[in-house]
Amino acid sequence: MSWRLIEEINKDVFRNLAIDESLARTMAKQEEKVNTLRFWRSDSAVVIGRFQCVHKEVNLAYCQENRIAISRRFTGGGTVYHDLGNLNFSICVGKKESYVPKSLKDIYERFIGSVATSLHSLGIPAIYDPVGSCIRISDMKITGTAGWLKRGLAFLHGTLLISADLTSLQESLDPPENQPVYLRDRSRIRCTGSKRDIVTNISMEVANCPNLIEIKEAIVGSIESVSGQSVVKRELTSEEKDTSQVLYQSRYSKSTWNLGTPAP
Repeated sequence: MSWRLIEEINKDVFRNLAIDESLARTMAKQEEKVNTLRFWRSDSAVVIGRFQCVHKEVNLAYCQENRIAISRRFTGGGTVYHDLGNLNFSICVGKKESYVPKSLKDIYERFIGSVATSLHSLGIPAIYDPVGSCIRISDMKITGTAGWLKRGLAFLHGTLLISADLTSLQESLDPPENQPVYLRDRSRIRCTGSKRDIVTNISMEVANCPNLIEIKEAIVGSIESVSGQSVVKRELTSEEKDTSQVLYQSRYSKSTWNLGTPAP
């Protein structure tokens, strides 16, 4: 049995997040999981975690002035920055597989740790950090990750900083005081804060930075190494496409989902 590789060319962060949730929800319903690795990138965007409050994480005025989209994913965790200098990856795998650990912590270590090992094979001094469930170079973070574990499915997604605009990252993730307050919804006002960290780009730490194709191939190799199975390029199913469109229309295209509700 092989893994499926999905390579997304669309750069719309809202549609890409809808596809991620569609993959997780569609596959969670299936008895036989189609283990999937997905690569995607987006134009400039801030992506906040499901349980976060945008006014505590994002400089709203800076993002508006610089046309940086503000979006919310369906998984928890902290806020991250995307642009075309990032590579985003999503891993969707059935928990019944013999190589999938039981706990989410160990699942992170198995799969995100293997991504770190694959980067190291390219001459990138990447190390997996089990405390932060992320990858670092010299104590500086190059990935943000989040996960979802339900109904026999393990879903992880992360963003890898290759040559991102770190000035825009820092400015967009520096919320000023006294900006408009948004509630996640009318009943839940608790805000999960991000753990602030020092970040860097791979291109800033490696003299001869591998290109995007080489990094993708290395990550594919990490999945093949962990699973003992080949990774074959395929397409989304009709159900996955339809579900992502429904999610986009009902959730990801709505400011009430991405920002929340303005506080009274």
